[in-house]
Amino acid sequence: MFKKSKSIITSTVSGSIKDMCRSILSLIDAKDVLKIVFFNLPDSDEEYLQHNKELRECVKEHFPTATPLVSYVAQKTEGGTLTAEVIGLADSDAVVERNARYTLLKKNTCREIISEGILPQDITKSTFAQANSIFAVISDILTANGFTPSDIYRQWNYIQGITVLNDGSQNYQEFNDARSIFYGSDVWNNGYPAATGIGTGRGGVMIEFSAIKEEEVPNKPIDNPMQVAAHNYSQEVLDGKVIEELKERTTPKFERARLLGSTIFISGTAAIKGEHSNHSTNAVEQTAETMEIMDRLVSKENIPVANNGSHYRFLRVYVKNECDIPAVRGFMEAHYPTVCKQYLVADICRPELLVEIEGLAHI
Repeated sequence: MFKKSKSIITSTVSGSIKDMCRSILSLIDAKDVLKIVFFNLPDSDEEYLQHNKELRECVKEHFPTATPLVSYVAQKTEGGTLTAEVIGLADSDAVVERNARYTLLKKNTCREIISEGILPQDITKSTFAQANSIFAVISDILTANGFTPSDIYRQWNYIQGITVLNDGSQNYQEFNDARSIFYGSDVWNNGYPAATGIGTGRGGVMIEFSAIKEEEVPNKPIDNPMQVAAHNYSQEVLDGKVIEELKERTTPKFERARLLGSTIFISGTAAIKGEHSNHSTNAVEQTAETMEIMDRLVSKENIPVANNGSHYRFLRVYVKNECDIPAVRGFMEAHYPTVCKQYLVADICRPELLVEIEGLAHI
């Protein structure tokens, strides 16, 4: 696998989306930037699409010959201004092939695909139709490079109005059904990807993914003894009606985490034990339970290779209600003070959940 760096940069100016983007770009010091994920909440879907275009123009202007991939996530940041996660390549031996929607990394027998934030052709269509449109693009990218869906090790699924019901059909369930159909085209002998399914305020559905072909390092799913695997959930905890193409509501197809080399990719994790939510209305209580679950997930005893324990490298903290961020941040800073963190306002995949956390850990 390939060594990468991650940094969080917030615009130091206010103003237009281009002004804020240029402020961020001026502060990037990574030599080989693979991808920039921008976070900001525009006022409308139309503004989201315009911002997405302008961000890409700015990045191309700043990096004319080796243009990084761009994703634009419609989530409000803690400070309310444009923020970016910058992913750099820290592997001088890698060959980088940049394409319109993805980058292919190659070294010896290892090949890795990193995608941009892929949008559907029409964000006004149903969540199911949007997701199908995106998965068709992902299928083309994988096939063109000799990959299959089961080579995906990490996926981010951003869904506008994630828990909204439309005539009894829930957006998140529609997404899960589309994902299940796409994943059904392959055989998953080594578990599903680590993944996050999270709400956004604008822009319909967007998916990012990373896939790898590498036989020389561990690539293993990690289950959590405190939780039922999401892909084994019962119908009881799934919401929305059954779509015509399927006989029942399909489960979310992801693992609680995935070990790749020495890195643990931690899926979006919330206060769910077994398969049932913590219904506390206190965001800090849910945060504490979420981290209890996550600490167990990455504990020495639960990692499926010999190890001396792990440490968190990065945590992205999604908080449903903006007013809860100060208290959630206070808990996280008190208990995990040395970890790089990003706080975002986002709806969670179950209405009763107030916090979701994803991240990276190293063994």
